[in-house]
Amino acid sequence: MREPPLIPINVLTGFLGSGKTTLLNRWVHQTSMANTLMVINEFGAIGLDHQLITQSDEQAVIEMSSGCLCCTLRGDLSRTLQQALEDLEAQDKALPSRVVIETTGLASPTSLLQLLMTDHWLAHRFKLDSVVCCVDAANGMGTLDAHRESQQQVAVAEKLLITKTDLASEETVSQLANRLARLNPAAEQWQVVNGELSADLLVGAGLARHAPYAGTDNDAHKDSQEYQVEKWLKAGSYAVHQSDPLTPRLLTGAPLGSYQLEGSSHSDNIKSFCFSVNELIEPEVLENWLDILMSLMGDKMLRIKAIVHLTDRDTPLALHGVQHIFHPPAPLPKNSVGDRVSRFVFITQNVTPETVAELYRFFHASQEVAQ
Repeated sequence: MREPPLIPINVLTGFLGSGKTTLLNRWVHQTSMANTLMVINEFGAIGLDHQLITQSDEQAVIEMSSGCLCCTLRGDLSRTLQQALEDLEAQDKALPSRVVIETTGLASPTSLLQLLMTDHWLAHRFKLDSVVCCVDAANGMGTLDAHRESQQQVAVAEKLLITKTDLASEETVSQLANRLARLNPAAEQWQVVNGELSADLLVGAGLARHAPYAGTDNDAHKDSQEYQVEKWLKAGSYAVHQSDPLTPRLLTGAPLGSYQLEGSSHSDNIKSFCFSVNELIEPEVLENWLDILMSLMGDKMLRIKAIVHLTDRDTPLALHGVQHIFHPPAPLPKNSVGDRVSRFVFITQNVTPETVAELYRFFHASQEVAQ
């Protein structure tokens, strides 16, 4: 019996006052949000159709007139979602087609992303689709200067919403947009006034598509179309912020140009860059390299995405890590990518591209010597 498809989760983050509540209030009335479960953080409160959902509500799931479902996050996400699905089942209602989770404005969403990877019950029922971050146009620059959590919220997001643009000058909005692009070159940016934005624009950033591809009977082609590798990885976005390429200095004779580093370098502590390896990677090299990165600098590795080609496999692997935690590698169809270059996108806090590159070279060189 075929397993039911995983339910995509969209995480809505952003610092205090960034406009998350206003946005949610607009979304719950959109018809495209029908059969979407919105999980609202217990430290907030949001008025929905004259009902106030707070942590004191006894009813776990409230259905809105649009068909959107809402519940309050009461401390433990896994328990909250289990209770929500049980309530829907008891009411003989269908499972939600997607979930939107609002995080607290005072923390980085990395802990939530880790939970989605490590909690057994969650990992077998849900998949991360995208992280959406709201940034206040009027106060965003000051918030980024004063709060490291705000920088992390921006850095790990796939979509950035610049809110309250009607309260800031064009110059201020432009400066903020440029800074956000340096912090997170791959993220799409949208300017929002009074939460007026279609929810459809904010979904579909995950590695796997949400609906089976029905355009062909060719199984191999069909499998490849169920993934959107380039859209998920967006490695090409980092070419906009190039650093000087590093010349490999290996103990053994790897060809010059085997490695390529592209990324952003700026005054913020966040570093976003892509590290590419042209040759096939030995599994032991990959394992040792990532192990040492995670053990020494895991708390500073905010997010890692990669498409990897190994010497013992004919097909690529997708990797996704958050700080110390890596999701199990996801095998991809052979024709889901156009070449056999391994690309790693790193979003780090105070970890330079040079550090990552030198560690890889060390383990690559050690493997060459051992052979």
